[in-house]
Amino acid sequence: HDALPISTQGGLLGAASLPLDSTMWKTSLSGLWLLLSLVHVGASSSPEPQYMLLIPTILHGHHTEKACVHLTHLNESITLTLSMEYMQGTIILIQKHVTEKDLDLCLDFKIPEISSSTVGTLTLHGKGVTLEFRGRNLVLLKPSQNLVFVQTDKPVYNPGQEVLFRVVALDDDFRPLQEKFPVIYIQDPLGNRVGQWRDVETGGGIAELSFPLANEPLQGTYKVVVQRVLGLREHPFTVMEHVLPKFEVTVNMPKTITILDEKVQVTVCARYTYGKPVPGKMKLSVCRNYESSYNLCYGKESEAVCEEFSEVMNQNGCVSKEVATKIFQLKRAGYQNKILVTAKMVEQGTEVEIGRA
Repeated sequence: HDALPISTQGGLLGAASLPLDSTMWKTSLSGLWLLLSLVHVGASSSPEPQYMLLIPTILHGHHTEKACVHLTHLNESITLTLSMEYMQGTIILIQKHVTEKDLDLCLDFKIPEISSSTVGTLTLHGKGVTLEFRGRNLVLLKPSQNLVFVQTDKPVYNPGQEVLFRVVALDDDFRPLQEKFPVIYIQDPLGNRVGQWRDVETGGGIAELSFPLANEPLQGTYKVVVQRVLGLREHPFTVMEHVLPKFEVTVNMPKTITILDEKVQVTVCARYTYGKPVPGKMKLSVCRNYESSYNLCYGKESEAVCEEFSEVMNQNGCVSKEVATKIFQLKRAGYQNKILVTAKMVEQGTEVEIGRA
């Protein structure tokens, strides 16, 4: 804890620090305790005037900070001034006329925009008719580190759709921040501004906007651009005519199955025409048909003996199953001498279905 020197004007002698109780003020490790004690020269037995200033050692540009002053045993009214000297000049942060004998006062003050980290000098000046004190100390001034995020409701849009987006402003502690953006605009692939908003404020830390796309817009990558005092924040999105990709289903199994085979391996794959695996679910039916239906009342059960599966495609876009041949009674007559595999692929997200036998 540092004690600030006090001038000897007005009959004042130096400064003496007093013991501090850490429970008096909750602050971060970067906080600074500035403590001053005033001593009035004279034969009076009245208590000595004292004061204490609490202020952070790190101040952030474009932020509202807080200073607290504790005054006791003042014997006259004073004008209290807190000023800051930095590379852009000297500004008065707080100025207040104090008439109370004892006062606990916390005041907010605004730090101007800082372009780069620098050191400033804080001066606390109190002046009355006979009483005057002045203390100085250094503080670190840092640029604003506010965070700004831009989000769209999806990455790709079709012509004619509405682009919903929001701008989120947070402070260093990730708390919602009230911020005003001079300009927010939409930029098309050729760099033209196709939509614009001015003086947008974040209510509760969020500004929500929308932009309707034309029915025949220029296709490509667009940008949401947010202008700030310290630069730009951009977020891209794509506008394109979306055509469902085509895919094909292939079935692989042995060409010949003998009565000695206890199992048969069936592999079904689905791939887009450009080679990428298709995500989704495969419905697989492995059947041995009767040569003729015995009773039409039993429907499909009278037509074939089947084994059915439903599996999610693996990362390669395939489903592989080992099917036991016992159910097909390969040694028994009355059945067709072939195994029929039917596959139906349902694409994830679109529910498009393609079958293959």
